[in-house]
Amino acid sequence: MIEFKLSELSSECGGTLGGSDLEVKAVSTDSRSCSGALFVALTGERFDGHDFIKKAVENGAVAVVVSKDIPKCGVSVVKCADTVRALGTCGRLVRMRSKAKVASLTGSCGKTTVKELTAGILSKSGPTIATSGNFNNDIGVPLTLLRLERDTRFAVIEQGASHPHDIERTCEFVKADTALINNAGAAHIEGFGSLRGVYEGKSEILQDVLGRGGIGAVPSDSNWTESWKSDFASAFNDGRLVTFGTHETDLVRVSSIETSQTGISFHIDVPSQNKGFDAALPLLGAHNAMNAAAACALALITGAPYENLKPGLLQGAPMRGRLFMQTHGDLSLIDDAYNASFNAVIAALDVLSNAQGQRIMVFGDMGELGSEALNLHRQVGEHARGRCDLFLCAGPLAKAAADAYGDGAEHFGSVDELILRVEKLVSSGGKKCFLVKGSHAMGMDRVNDAVRRAGGF
Repeated sequence: MIEFKLSELSSECGGTLGGSDLEVKAVSTDSRSCSGALFVALTGERFDGHDFIKKAVENGAVAVVVSKDIPKCGVSVVKCADTVRALGTCGRLVRMRSKAKVASLTGSCGKTTVKELTAGILSKSGPTIATSGNFNNDIGVPLTLLRLERDTRFAVIEQGASHPHDIERTCEFVKADTALINNAGAAHIEGFGSLRGVYEGKSEILQDVLGRGGIGAVPSDSNWTESWKSDFASAFNDGRLVTFGTHETDLVRVSSIETSQTGISFHIDVPSQNKGFDAALPLLGAHNAMNAAAACALALITGAPYENLKPGLLQGAPMRGRLFMQTHGDLSLIDDAYNASFNAVIAALDVLSNAQGQRIMVFGDMGELGSEALNLHRQVGEHARGRCDLFLCAGPLAKAAADAYGDGAEHFGSVDELILRVEKLVSSGGKKCFLVKGSHAMGMDRVNDAVRRAGGF
């Protein structure tokens, strides 16, 4: 981490400093792991970091950030109105001292894959950091920025959103040089209010980066492409807003997409350089070819040379929980249980349709879809017809999907009941492929564990 002074933090977040000033060399939000660090007492619905200040100091914290009056604790204290924003300010202080080029990205699905592929490309040019896992909110983003070192050349920051202004808020800390919107689809409609709300929420990342003179990229194959070109006409006309996709006018164009049970192959063109290459990746689903094109576009506008695109992509690997294929004997498991947006479920079903043996979809409710929830679950059931041989599901909303699927669908009252059915299917033998998909809150990872356990993985 790049150091900053406690007094700078206090000033930047509008707080007060009690005790001596010092140089902050590490920041932690975990009282169990804060030796030599500044401990930020976050407060959430189920916890209050202020209750752990004594423990943090015992474990070596050299200072604390609070939003409440606390007893004397023997170390310097920064008191402010909002410790979450103070954490963000820590991230911004580090980011502003960094010489790294920062690439940011958002989207309704595929963000993590694009992030990993982009980081793979940029790392060919020098030290690169990227968001770990799903650390893409107003806590995770600052924690990622705090990993910046003086020799870091590139950073790839994933910015998630489920409500208006979520991205706007994290943009205050990221101050990205470049930005990419992977897609804007039917996800978090409950928070955004409508599909138009999703578009506007994702576009906050462009408003920030383009507004500061940076470069942005959007998909040319989206229903919202013309809206982006219109809403950001000045940037589009002067070449600071570019596109990626399947069109000749794209900065990066993808074509010749072929899929198999082990991965994808495709061709990438960079028309402006009159260059192109063929590539094959161990990622499932045709949509991942578009994710690869997105990564190439983001890497190029951030400063990667063309020559690093293909070798950087080849560093990409499937991630557990995201269309991660495992096979043991006649049994295959496509683990896509980490989360579920509508577009991601549709893409996963298209992958399952090409599997060998009995194709079994195991589906749990998709979350945060608001007034569109029932309709989108019905569409999942309709899309699943012909793409799987058995449709197993749990959750009140998934019942609509089962009804739309018709014969061959089975709905269960709980995930536990669903797991019992899955275990019996695994034990019955024969060539089978399970696809497990559902919102994180449904705990569908338990189904994956059951398949692995019963199948002897």
